[in-house]
Amino acid sequence: MKTIAQRVAHYDARMQSSLIDPVLTARNAAAVANFTAYEVDFYPKQVALRAILVAAAIPTAQFAGYEAFHGKLYHLSKTTSGAGLVADATVLIAYWKAPARLGAGAEATLKLIAGTIYAIVIP
Repeated sequence: MKTIAQRVAHYDARMQSSLIDPVLTARNAAAVANFTAYEVDFYPKQVALRAILVAAAIPTAQFAGYEAFHGKLYHLSKTTSGAGLVADATVLIAYWKAPARLGAGAEATLKLIAGTIYAIVIP
């Protein structure tokens, strides 16, 4: 997994193209600053997620599903709060514990992720 500095440098390198039109070039500094703020906020949560998955002995092949769940939960934590956040997180867990996705055995781990990283207590 790349570090925050590596991710920001990679993003900045993509934004330094002569092919970017002048409007985007003018917004480049704001975009880089926004991405840096996002990475500083998201990266520790991603590290915590990986620690939970390793501690729970989740197979590496299933990490992508948990990462997708985590990304959706991160978005919810930024756009919703209170009872609405709990309700939306409950629906998200129900979605990801479906047999076609991570399976019913994943429910405890999904609740642990929500509770540990985002302090969302799922009933």
